[in-house]
Amino acid sequence: MKFKHKIIFAIFTCIVIVSYLFSTITEGEYYRLYSPDGQYSVYASRDKYFNFIAPFEKFSDAGGRIHVYDELENKPIGSSSIDMISNINELFWSEEELYSKGSMNSIQLPRKISSKIINKYDSSLPNKHSWNLFIQGKKYKVYETSNNRLNVSDENEKILLEDIAYISQITNGFQVLTKNTEIKYYDPNLNKLKKAPDSKIIHQEECGNVTTYNLKIEEKDKFYIIKKAIGFTNYSSENYIVIDSLNKEKIKDTYFLNKKRELAYDENSQQEEIIFLNFDSYTGVWSEKYGIEYFDSIDLESDPIKVMRDNLMGYYNTTPTTFLKLDPFEFNLAKFEKDDANGEKKYGYVDRNGRCFYK
Repeated sequence: MKFKHKIIFAIFTCIVIVSYLFSTITEGEYYRLYSPDGQYSVYASRDKYFNFIAPFEKFSDAGGRIHVYDELENKPIGSSSIDMISNINELFWSEEELYSKGSMNSIQLPRKISSKIINKYDSSLPNKHSWNLFIQGKKYKVYETSNNRLNVSDENEKILLEDIAYISQITNGFQVLTKNTEIKYYDPNLNKLKKAPDSKIIHQEECGNVTTYNLKIEEKDKFYIIKKAIGFTNYSSENYIVIDSLNKEKIKDTYFLNKKRELAYDENSQQEEIIFLNFDSYTGVWSEKYGIEYFDSIDLESDPIKVMRDNLMGYYNTTPTTFLKLDPFEFNLAKFEKDDANGEKKYGYVDRNGRCFYK
């Protein structure tokens, strides 16, 4: 090869290497999301110097990388390039990795995510097109319209409420969210009320011999052992069985909602069978059904329990942890403020199934 050709080849090689290095440089943080249990977060960064999908920039999209961050150890885990950063919404969590169906390479996780929590995360409520509400001997039919609004009719199919966003039954009436995202109240005959109906229960019968539940946390050398016994009012069972164990490493304290390591209740006074775990810089919530979920902080005085991750809040096992502000529930709706994908403030209400209704 002639010397001139060698120089040209060397220059070309340098250009390719430099171009590749520049193509891997990204900037910014977009669309941060969390793993189902809160151990990890994932976010996108945009290509800084090369963007081969410039026509999509007006739709706030670009090429870039997906990053996985360890929220418990406060360190990055790994990253992978992706054609469009908006595809972060099409990624999936498994027990051992974050993966996609073709848009990027999988990223391995240092600790497993409980399969119970993944199943909870992946499951969704069936899409009901119509259902019935019953109150004080009356029956109403609720059905979805083509514009994702609701109509409510009586047994004679006469429409009584039209084009509403939400309806739920409450004590002595109904709570409704109008198409303008305003809360209204109705009595059992669907007459509009000026204020919420009286929620006082006149009489509530309690059964005599009911099922009783006793749980306790026993501390061993390396584990906390969680035990449970089921009996009846007239027969107190001491036959505890082990339902789970927690590795004591890094756990500073653990207790039930009553802030003790023993919990007793019966069917007349239901309580949540959840355990709180205090670590150095974060907290956890354990349940037999879902295992451990991790948060930055927990407000035990709130009902439902308010949790926070990365300065965003939610209600445990009720709403996602995505809100900047979240008011207490007014019956079945809580007012919120949150940022959308473009950083713009959004306002509205969230129900007890985690569905958001925007103003």
